[in-house]
Amino acid sequence: MDPGIRTLTVQRISVTGKKPIGIVIAVVCVGVAVLFGVHVSHEDSTHPSSDSGSIDAEMVHVASTVGGRLKELDVSVNQHVHKGDVLYRLDSEPYELTVRQAQANLDLASAEVENQTRLLSIKTSNAATADDQVVRAQTNRDLAARTVQRLQPLAGKSYIPWQQYDQARVALHDAEVSLAQSRNQSAAATTAIGDLKSSIAARDASQAALDHARYELRQTTVIAPVDGYVTSLRVKPGEVLAPSQVLFTLIADDEWYATANIREINLGAVQIGDCVTVHSMIDRCTPLRGHVESIGWGVLSADSAGIARSLPIVPRQMDWVHVAQRFPVRIRLEKANPLLLRLGATATVEIRHGAACP
Repeated sequence: MDPGIRTLTVQRISVTGKKPIGIVIAVVCVGVAVLFGVHVSHEDSTHPSSDSGSIDAEMVHVASTVGGRLKELDVSVNQHVHKGDVLYRLDSEPYELTVRQAQANLDLASAEVENQTRLLSIKTSNAATADDQVVRAQTNRDLAARTVQRLQPLAGKSYIPWQQYDQARVALHDAEVSLAQSRNQSAAATTAIGDLKSSIAARDASQAALDHARYELRQTTVIAPVDGYVTSLRVKPGEVLAPSQVLFTLIADDEWYATANIREINLGAVQIGDCVTVHSMIDRCTPLRGHVESIGWGVLSADSAGIARSLPIVPRQMDWVHVAQRFPVRIRLEKANPLLLRLGATATVEIRHGAACP
């Protein structure tokens, strides 16, 4: 046999003998991959995570309820301010004049109340006397009326002179006049009470107008409602501002949050109060500790974004296949280095896992 052919045959036998080893290696690789996939799936379901989280904070849109010319601007873009710091001032002169006018109106109304109070006291005293006079006048009028009734037939039969009958009629007329005057005096007290109530109402309205004018004057000085950072400042002193016009936005730094969009199939593993490890992309080596504060109850897809604007829009990652929807999970962060906390910064989130949650 040719030596070359013999060598080739030996090589074929050698290769054929290695086939079982290759199959074993392939089976082991597939098994490892399956086990790794099972492990990853288990970890993802027991320790949900997100690589598309973001750092979040509350925002306050700073504006005054009154309008006017911007007189002083005491802040600049990205400046940190403390609660109670003066942010800006409007021209207060028009509002000071309004306060002075309202104060003058209140003084007039108060003087009228005092005047009506004195008149009521006098008229009430007169009314008490008038009530007694009404009783006497009513009695005299009734007596005069009965006298006229008795004398009328007697005068008709000439038993008495007509002059006596005429005198009785005059007495009746005088008694009726006296009764009417007494009743008018008695009613004057009631009228005085009504006038006093009207004066008091006018004074209260003037007081309310003064309080409103003072409130508007206070609104010409705008102070910081919370600690935070000034952003979106686009105005200069001298501009005329409309009421409730937003000058800038204040990012509150008293509380910081992270928002992570977790797949719906993993929401069952997320509980309120769970420990969370957050890594800000500003410094991925420093973990931030937090706790789950709330889990979103509704989101909108891109297809229904125009139906309601009040819900967060969380687009699906792959629109051409059916994938699990994601819901926002809000995480309250504990105190951390302020340099790592910027609104909108990208963050990775691990729930019940990671360096901050041993």
